[in-house]
Amino acid sequence: MARALADDMQQLGGLARRRQLQQLGHSARSIRAEIESRALRVVARSWVATAAARADAVRAVELRGTLGGASALASYGVWVPHEVPLCVATPHSASRLPPMRDTEWRLRIPGAGPAKTLGPRSPQWRVSLVDALLQHARCCLSDDQIVASFDSALHSGAVSRQWLLTIGPGMPRRVRRLVRHVDARAESGLESLLRLAFEREGWSVELQVRIDGVGRVDLVINGWLVIEADGKAWHDDPRSAQRDRLRNSALVLRGFRWHRFGYEQVMFDLDGCVAVVRALLASGRPQLSA
Repeated sequence: MARALADDMQQLGGLARRRQLQQLGHSARSIRAEIESRALRVVARSWVATAAARADAVRAVELRGTLGGASALASYGVWVPHEVPLCVATPHSASRLPPMRDTEWRLRIPGAGPAKTLGPRSPQWRVSLVDALLQHARCCLSDDQIVASFDSALHSGAVSRQWLLTIGPGMPRRVRRLVRHVDARAESGLESLLRLAFEREGWSVELQVRIDGVGRVDLVINGWLVIEADGKAWHDDPRSAQRDRLRNSALVLRGFRWHRFGYEQVMFDLDGCVAVVRALLASGRPQLSA
């Protein structure tokens, strides 16, 4: 592939409209040549993709839409549950749309659609981050998961707290009420879900607490019970497991009690997590021997 075209395709996430590439100065002939050489493949007539393109974005384009809601948030690195279906944003005016699978759902949006409102140097296969957050907030049935996604976006610096405070117009009242629970300190959605559940119990919850000789821990309840949320990506390899064991030992020697919850526990048995913490708190703070 020609270097300039390859660079632009990489910047655009490996998926772009032909018209978009022409706006960037690439001729129809040069685009055709890359298709014929199989450096690019045609997707849904007006789009071309490289091998590096996201599979979910390609699928959204094949369905005559773009990534929206939770799917768009995931592409920006904002936390959403792994189990959410593919969310395809489609203009209201679109008709004769391809059939969707059971794991996909369509989000109708007003106007011309996100892909046509972004500049040629911006990926057009997803809605903007702000639009994705608003769509997710309107569609997600779990208040806690909405807060967790807002926490993640705020923690990354992608949006500001001031923006969160101004999203009221057009948002459901329940979503406006959730904004006061957002906390930018949370480093993962699992932390956010645990924090919200524990706060409802009336416990004192601190986030991202630094403990001498241990480092930062996810949550500290009532000043002495350390709770860690182990996401799928960070705690399964042997080196991480060894590090966690050393941290656990250091916590015990400093008078803390600790417990770890995995992804499946937090996502599918949050009440069970609360019950475990309640039992640990009932056992009382450990006493250090003299």
